[in-house]
Amino acid sequence: AYSKRIAGVRAGNIELAIARYTAALEVYTRENYPEQWAMTQNNLGEAYRNTIAGVRAENIEIAIAYYTAALEVYKCQNYPEDWAMTQNNLGNAYSKRIAGVRAGNIELAIARYTAALKVRTRENYPEYWAMTQNNLGEAYRNRIAGVMAENIEEAISCFRLALEIRTPTAFPLDCLQSGRNLGNTAFTAGFWDIALEGFEKAIQAVEKSRSWATSDDIRQQILAESIDVYEKAIQACVNSNQLEKAIEYCDRSRAQRLVDLMHSNDLYASSEIPPAVQKYLQEFEAKQREIDAEVEQLRKPSEGNKELADVGSQSRSRADLSAYTEKIQDLEREKQQIWEKIRSLDPVLAGQFQVDPMQFAAMQQLIDNSQTAILCFYTTDDDTHVFVIYKDKAPQIHTCQGEGWGNFQNGIFESWLSPYLQDRKIRQQGMGEFLSQLSQRLKVDELIGNYLEGIEELIVIPHLYLHQIPLAALPIEPPQPRAGTGAPPLRRVFLGDKFLIRYVPSCRILEYCNQRPTIESPKYGIVENATDDLYFTPFECEQIAEIVTKPERLKGSQEATVAAYRNLAQNVNVIHSSHHAVSRLDNPLESQLFLGDGSITLGELMTPGWRLPQLSDVFMSCCETNLGGTEITDNLLSLGTGFLCAGARSVVSTLWAVDDFATSLFSIFYYHYRREGLSRPEALRRAQVRLRTISGAELKQLYQPQIDPLLQRIIGDLKSKLAVVQKKKQKLKLRQTSYHKETDEFNKLGAQLKKITKRENQIQKQKKGYESLKENIYTLSNPFDDLSYWSGFICQGLH
Repeated sequence: AYSKRIAGVRAGNIELAIARYTAALEVYTRENYPEQWAMTQNNLGEAYRNTIAGVRAENIEIAIAYYTAALEVYKCQNYPEDWAMTQNNLGNAYSKRIAGVRAGNIELAIARYTAALKVRTRENYPEYWAMTQNNLGEAYRNRIAGVMAENIEEAISCFRLALEIRTPTAFPLDCLQSGRNLGNTAFTAGFWDIALEGFEKAIQAVEKSRSWATSDDIRQQILAESIDVYEKAIQACVNSNQLEKAIEYCDRSRAQRLVDLMHSNDLYASSEIPPAVQKYLQEFEAKQREIDAEVEQLRKPSEGNKELADVGSQSRSRADLSAYTEKIQDLEREKQQIWEKIRSLDPVLAGQFQVDPMQFAAMQQLIDNSQTAILCFYTTDDDTHVFVIYKDKAPQIHTCQGEGWGNFQNGIFESWLSPYLQDRKIRQQGMGEFLSQLSQRLKVDELIGNYLEGIEELIVIPHLYLHQIPLAALPIEPPQPRAGTGAPPLRRVFLGDKFLIRYVPSCRILEYCNQRPTIESPKYGIVENATDDLYFTPFECEQIAEIVTKPERLKGSQEATVAAYRNLAQNVNVIHSSHHAVSRLDNPLESQLFLGDGSITLGELMTPGWRLPQLSDVFMSCCETNLGGTEITDNLLSLGTGFLCAGARSVVSTLWAVDDFATSLFSIFYYHYRREGLSRPEALRRAQVRLRTISGAELKQLYQPQIDPLLQRIIGDLKSKLAVVQKKKQKLKLRQTSYHKETDEFNKLGAQLKKITKRENQIQKQKKGYESLKENIYTLSNPFDDLSYWSGFICQGLH
C-alpha cells in the first residue's frame, strides 16, 4: 500500500514501505515461510529500485541483491510465474544500473528479459508478455554492444510485438508507453513512417483515455502529459513531407477542452437541460451572487477611507492575478466544485459522445474560396511551423528554424505578456519594436512572397502565446518607390493592410461555428456603461443605435443588470457590450463582464445555462475580452471564446485594456462598415485603418459637438475628485501631527497618506492628459496612430 500510495510525499511513502516489508521478514523467514519470504524479498527489491531517498546507485545494488535472493526460492520449475516476474524485475534493475559497465549491464538486462519470456508467452500470459517485450525493446534501444542498426531493428520489433496486445482500447496507458517508445526510437533513427506508426497508437491511447475520464482537469492532465507525442508526430510528418497528416495532428492536439465545451453546448442547444444539471446551475448562480455581494462590499467606501476604497476601478485597469480576498477565493473554490458537478453530468464527459478527429479534407471545406487560406501555427522544441491550407490545392509549410518553445514562446511571454501585467505604459512604448522583431523572426515577408500569392483573407490559428499577439499589426515590407523619383517615404504597412484576418482556436471550432445556421434580419441589443463610470460609452452607443435597426438598449447600472443582460442575450441576435471587463489569468473561468448589480463570468458562459443558438454576433467593446494565459494544451479560455461556446458565430474582442475614447470611435466605424454590407473581418480592418489615420480636423468636423462636452465633463470630474482627495490628505496630515512619530497610530496614518498621495498623483496625471487632449485633439494629424489604440481588436469565427 505504501509503495503505491499517491497521497503524501513519494519518498516518505517508499521509506515506509521498506520499513513494513523489513518488519514482515521477522516472521517470513526463509526456513519457515520460504514462499512468503521470497515474495517479500521481491517487494523489497521493487521498493529500493523506486526509492528516491539515499544514493541512487546504492539503492539499485540493494534491489538487485533482493531480487537475486528471491530467485533462491523462485525456481523456474517450481514457481514459473514468480520466477519470470523476478527475472523481469531484475532486467529493469540492470537496465537502470549505475554501478559497473553500462554495456555489460544492458547485456544482463537483455538476458533477464529473454529468460522471463520463456514463461511469459503470448498464449499463456499475453499482458505480461507484452510488458516484457516493451522492456526488452528499451534495452535493445539503449544497447551499446553489437551493431547499432541491428539493435534498433530489434527494439522496433519488440515494441511492435508489445503493441499487438497493448492496444489503445484494451490497455491505453501501456499502449501510450509502447507507442511512444516505438515512435521515439524510430524518430531518433530517422524512420519517419515507423515513428508515425508508434505515435499514432500512442495518440489513439491518449484520446481513448481522455474519453473515459469524467473530469475536465483529468482530461487536461492526460493531454498535457502526452503533448510531446503530438509534437514529435507533427515533426515526423514534416520530415517525411506528409503535411496533411501533420495538420490533422495539430488540430487534434489543440483546444480540446474548448472543443468538448462547444460540443456539449451544441448538444444542449436543441434540448431541455436535465433537472439534475438545472439544480447545479441554480447553485452555481447563487454562489456567484455571493461573490458579487462580497465584491460590492469592497467597492463601498469604508469608514475613514472613502476615497481609497475602489477595488472595481483598480481591477479594471489590468488583468487580475488573484481574487480580491481570501473569502472570495474560498467562494470561487466552492463555485468551481459546483462547476465540476455540472460537467460530470455532461454527455460528452460521460462518454456518451466522443468528438472524432477532423480530417484534412474537412478542413479545406471550411475555406470559402481560393482567395482565402488558413494559417496554422505550431511551435515544437526546435522550430515554429506555419502550415498554409488552401481550398483547392496541397498545403505548404513555412518553417522558422530555431524559433522553438524555449526561446520563441517563452520570449513572447517575457517580452509581451509579462510587461503588460507589470507596467502597461512600458509595454505600450515597446510594442512597435517587439512586433517588428517578431515579424522578422516569423519571416513574414518570406511567408507572403512564397505562399500567399493571390490570397486576400487569412484564417489564423495561433499557437500558445501567439494567441495574445495582434498579428494584423505585424509590419511588412512596403513596395519601395523607385530610386531618384523623389517620392516621399511610404507609410508603415502592416499584415492587416494586405490581408483580411480572422482568428479561430482550431479548425474543429471553426466547423462548429460553420454548422450554425445563418441569421437573417438580426435583432440588435446594446448594453452600455453598466457601472456608470465610462465617459465615451454613451456617445458610442448612441451613434451605434442610429446605425443599426431599432436596437434594444440597457443603459447604465439600473438597466444593465445580470438578469437583464441574460434576457437580452436570449432574445437578440447581435449584442454590443460596452462596459468593463477583466481577465483572470490565475483562474480563467473567473474572467468577468461587470454589470450594474454583479458580473457574468466565463464559467457561466460555458455552462448549459447559457445556450444561445440564435446568437449571431457579439461585439465586446470592453477590456481584455480575449486575453488569457495559454497552457501547454493551447486552450485559450477567454470571454471571447466563451461566447463562441455559448452559440455565437462571430465575436469581436480585445487583447488588452483598450482606451475608452479610441474604442468608441472604432466601434462606430465598425458598424458603419457593416451597414455598408462589408464582412466582419473587412469591417474590422477598415475600422482599424480609419481609426489610425483619422485626423484631428476630421474628428472636429464629425463629432466636435459630442466630444467637447465629454472632455469638459471628464476634466471637471477629475478636478472634483482631486479636490476631495487633497482635502482628505490635509485632514490625515493634521491628524498625524497629534501623534508621536514612533507610535503605531502615526505609522498607520503615514501608510494611508502614502496611498492617498499615490491616488492624488494618478488623478493629477489623468487630468493633465485630458486637458492636453482637449487643447490639442483637433490639431493632431493622427491622434490614434499608436498601435495600442487600434491593433488590440480581433475578429473570431465566421466571415
